[in-house]
Amino acid sequence: MKHILTVLILLTSILMAKPKFTDKQIAAMTPQYFSRNHTAPKLTGLKIYTDGGERIYHVEIKADRNRSSEDLSFAVSALANMGQYAKKPFKKYVVVMHYDVRGKGTYICEANARCTADYMIRKQVTYDHWYKKCISFTST
Repeated sequence: MKHILTVLILLTSILMAKPKFTDKQIAAMTPQYFSRNHTAPKLTGLKIYTDGGERIYHVEIKADRNRSSEDLSFAVSALANMGQYAKKPFKKYVVVMHYDVRGKGTYICEANARCTADYMIRKQVTYDHWYKKCISFTST
């Protein structure tokens, strides 16, 4: 009886677990994630790499200056949503926003992956906490 119960618990946990994908599979699915939403920014680049021992999920988008916040939110949310299915967890998400506006530089948002998932997926932290403690911006 004890063995049957153990097998049932193990089987249930396996069936309830989220599927896990390789970096190559995540990279292949990301463009579809962007293209299926008509309000999404245009995805212009994608990299998954390791830097200093940290796994990084990096996208580049063509942002609309009038929808900059929405474009950034969509991109970070896409990384968090796709990143939760990676076989190896990411440490950081990077969104590089390019603009077609003369004189407007490139903006880079770096987000702590765990904290971003706590905000966007698990709803465990507030927007203010996430914005102040989990992301940083730079421009070029």
